[in-house]
Amino acid sequence: MDFPLTAAGGDVISVDCRGRWWYRGNEIIHPEVLALFRRSVTRDPDTGVYRIDYRGTRAEIEVACTALFVQDVVFDREPGAAGGVTAITVKLDDGTAETIDPVGVYLDGDGVLNVMVRGGALPARCLPAAHFRLAELLEEGKDGFLLVCGGRSRPLAK
Repeated sequence: MDFPLTAAGGDVISVDCRGRWWYRGNEIIHPEVLALFRRSVTRDPDTGVYRIDYRGTRAEIEVACTALFVQDVVFDREPGAAGGVTAITVKLDDGTAETIDPVGVYLDGDGVLNVMVRGGALPARCLPAAHFRLAELLEEGKDGFLLVCGGRSRPLAK
């Protein structure tokens, strides 16, 4: 699929905090375009600028919260009655799933759980169902919330 990544007149592609993509005030709903954009998102580690990077062409995008979103969370559990969680896998809106490092789980300024994905390169914001599923692993500690996974309790990242 070929398309212009830069628009005339400075029009930009944007992503809102609910995971909806927009262009010129219109929501982008075409599933193949959305899949391509989500798979092609990168973020400059120095500036934090988000881009669509496709076939050597880059276009900056405006991102309200994050460009990727967690749709579902799956837990691997120890066998037996106790069944403690040993690993966390997130299903992203780009069609991929990956096991995350519990150290990369954090609450954003709105109190929504986020996780670091793609090897820690990008944050992904939990959509409501995923947020509440992941929140099952939280315990309140004296200095904030702790994530319990793999037999350890870790403070949520800042």
